[in-house]
Amino acid sequence: MANCFLRKIEEKDLKQVLSWRNSTPIKQYMYTNKDITWQEHLNWYENVSTAPDHDVFIYVQHDQPIGVVQFFDKQKRHQRCFWGFYIGELNAPKGSGTKMATLALHHIFDQGIRKVCAEVMETNHASLHFHQKLGFKVEGTLHQHIVKEDHFYDVTTMALFKEDWIGGRL
Repeated sequence: MANCFLRKIEEKDLKQVLSWRNSTPIKQYMYTNKDITWQEHLNWYENVSTAPDHDVFIYVQHDQPIGVVQFFDKQKRHQRCFWGFYIGELNAPKGSGTKMATLALHHIFDQGIRKVCAEVMETNHASLHFHQKLGFKVEGTLHQHIVKEDHFYDVTTMALFKEDWIGGRL
């Protein structure tokens, strides 16, 4: 995957990442539809930049930042974490999400994590299928778990184990 890499988020990325986070294509699958203010975004950055259980990366492809991937609630003892990601650039080349996920999963499994967990809102069919393509398995459903615009939504919990990833590389 030449010309593609992950790097830690930096202050210079904040304006772009806030724009992505507040865009309709991204926000529609977040747990809230609320626009994030600049101050809330700065607070988030300060928290994730110093939290030992949280890593946020910018995905760069052909020298252009096009996405975000983060690992959070990293549990060293249990060797597991959660992840979230998105391609923020609408004109990103086809396959960018797969490249970003591949780099991210290789990275986190090399860090001693053996299980990556995901939560997918019931309305995000593309994410559900994408996770399955990567080898994630459904572990359960959190019924009426999220409320958005006065409607409750189910959330599907999924996981990918390191041994399944090694055996099923893309």
